[in-house]
Amino acid sequence: MKSLFLRLLTFMWLAMALLVGVFALIHAYAFPPEAGEQRQRFLARLAVTRGENALLCQLQGLERCDAALQQHDPRDQRLALYRDGQLVLGQPIEGGGELLAQAQSSPERMAFRAAEMELTAAVLERDPRYVVLAEGPRRSRWLFFLMPDTLPYRLAAIVLVTGLVSLLLARYLSRPIGRLRAATQQMAAGDLSVRVGSALAGADSETQALGRDLDVMAERIAALLESERRLRRDMSHELRSPLTRLNIALELIRRRSPPELGSAFERIERDTARLDALIGELLTLHQLEAEKAVQAEPVELASLTQQIVDDAALEAEQRGCRVQARLSAPSPVRGNRELLRRAIENVVRNAVRFTEDGTSVEVELERESGRALLTVRD
Repeated sequence: MKSLFLRLLTFMWLAMALLVGVFALIHAYAFPPEAGEQRQRFLARLAVTRGENALLCQLQGLERCDAALQQHDPRDQRLALYRDGQLVLGQPIEGGGELLAQAQSSPERMAFRAAEMELTAAVLERDPRYVVLAEGPRRSRWLFFLMPDTLPYRLAAIVLVTGLVSLLLARYLSRPIGRLRAATQQMAAGDLSVRVGSALAGADSETQALGRDLDVMAERIAALLESERRLRRDMSHELRSPLTRLNIALELIRRRSPPELGSAFERIERDTARLDALIGELLTLHQLEAEKAVQAEPVELASLTQQIVDDAALEAEQRGCRVQARLSAPSPVRGNRELLRRAIENVVRNAVRFTEDGTSVEVELERESGRALLTVRD
């Protein structure tokens, strides 16, 4: 998982899920299974109310008075009404005998015990001879956080909310990085005019600072390249004039010099011609980089390559080498004939120069996928 977006989304989602789990643990330990004093009073009060209603129903001679003591839901308490330790209404509840005595002797007029089931005993206010005994399921420490009937909905809400927040936050953090990456790709392709400062207006301060630094770097590189091109152009132009004057002076001196110095003058002329050619290539390179492209024209690559091979064969004969050419059918391309000639000749002459004596250099030209493929092997 190398994507910054997916990493942010995953880790923030896990962080939120972990936070929910921590909240659940805190909540669980804040509400232990043993009922607190406030909850005990609430359960006792509820049991007393139901017990007094059942007792009033019996005193009035009504039927089915014990129905008020039954469970209406599995989570409800089941009650039994006792008088002087004897069951009066409801079904008997096991293990409650001692709790009845504790309730009657307690100043709070109630008693509570939590085992496998929760037992609550409370004395009726109407008649202290009556004690109501309530039995209910023991409350889990997760009761208030994970209600069984709403648990799927709560889990779905947690997943959806945390996922949505993580998605928005991840997109917010990763979008500026994507813009910076696109800008660096444009710069790598040679477009130094790209700027990202305005595109990162809504990003965080660190990303905006990085964008400004990138813009400054692009401006600096563009200025340096322009300065280098200008220097190369000026030097090329400035060197042409001294070379021209040098050739003129050389010709004048040659006319007045004895014939035995002719070889030295020829060497000087060759070197000045080579310098002039190098300066011409610098100017051509400057024109290409300044997007003043050399005029392209149809060039028959096969015939051009054959001419280069013929010229190189003369040089190869002096070393006992050969230059063999296998050229395909006419291969027209668009380009500058002189630049193509220099490029091909440079490779072929290097192959002739560095191959072993008595070997051959193979030059092959063929068409491949609509392109001209030129191969030189020594």
